[in-house]
Amino acid sequence: MRNVSDPADFAPIEAAIHSVVASVGQLPVGDAENHVRRSLDELHSAFTTRSAIEPPVERLLGSVRMLHSASAQGAMRRFLCGSSSRARVLSVIQNELLPALRRVGFQV
Repeated sequence: MRNVSDPADFAPIEAAIHSVVASVGQLPVGDAENHVRRSLDELHSAFTTRSAIEPPVERLLGSVRMLHSASAQGAMRRFLCGSSSRARVLSVIQNELLPALRRVGFQV
């Protein structure tokens, strides 16, 4: 990770985290979904305290993968019910959060 001295460099990351928070808020209730929420809380905490960000990002990505796996194994109705919200979470992470982090030099 490089040393970022301009706080404006972090604005796109903060905006992306807020987008992920909004997307995760649309997930149905369940164990796997709660794991995603906890991982996101950990990422947000690491960002606000300027701690290492790569490990929480990896945990968030792993929890999203676990969510997709758990949903595929669950009842079809439950899977279809949350499929658009799961797709939105993954899309926001891949298209907003990861690029914002990479632009300032995070290795994610």
